[in-house]
Amino acid sequence: MSIIDLIEAATFSSAEQEAVKYILRQGYDINNLTLKELSKQSFTSPATFVRVAQRIGFKGWNEFKESFLREIAYFDRQVNNIDLNIPFDNKDTIISIANKVTEIKKESLEDTVELLSYKTLSSAVDVLDSAGEIKIFASNINLLLASEFQFKMKRILKNVTLSSLEGEHIYDVLNMKEDSVALVISYSGSSKKMDEIMQTLKSKHLSIIAITSLTENLLTLNSDIVLHMTTREKLYSKIGQYSTNTSILHILDILYSAIFAKNFESNMAHIIETSKLANYRRATAKPMEE
Repeated sequence: MSIIDLIEAATFSSAEQEAVKYILRQGYDINNLTLKELSKQSFTSPATFVRVAQRIGFKGWNEFKESFLREIAYFDRQVNNIDLNIPFDNKDTIISIANKVTEIKKESLEDTVELLSYKTLSSAVDVLDSAGEIKIFASNINLLLASEFQFKMKRILKNVTLSSLEGEHIYDVLNMKEDSVALVISYSGSSKKMDEIMQTLKSKHLSIIAITSLTENLLTLNSDIVLHMTTREKLYSKIGQYSTNTSILHILDILYSAIFAKNFESNMAHIIETSKLANYRRATAKPMEE
């Protein structure tokens, strides 16, 4: 859930309700005000604002403020004038549809990169690179997207496995070793399956890297490292997951590329040598020639 969703779902005292109204009314301006100034202008107290933050799952006011400002800045930014959920209708020509889908993918790539931070990305790459095993947990289409990452990582001798058999995800967690890392992919991060996976991973004290939306959910609250995907699609009312799928694939491609680059020369030599032996082909165009 987004912070706004959490606020709407929570139950507040009368004083806390006044603080919430003030926060939502002021928006970006809360960044320039101290707790003392906020409480004075809203006729409440500093402790009231702290309680509001804690009521919806934050440790304190500063953590809430940082997340709130980041969220409203993200959702306020207009990506394009195309509806990501229903980007075309029966009045569009084939070329118009092609252009709109292409525009969505281009914007989603840029949106994804803006959500990544150097510190978080570097940490994720280091953890994945040193892992004895990378176990991926996902559902439906996300498993298919992850299989491409698995394929690429396998080519550079990285042990990546998918928890793909329905009903076996808890066994897969329980069979993970101490040097294993869990890579969990989910847009909403709110399904029963994800809850079971996260709780079992936490009980085994395993490293968890999440790829999920820019909301407070089971993954963001329980993972060691969180990589945010673009978050602009509805859960159900959409033609296809154009934006989300593009974002997930891009994050996985970035992770693979960064891991590859850590041992670039040896990985490059290995890729060339094994490809020539296992998959000999004849170039049929100039750009294909070695």
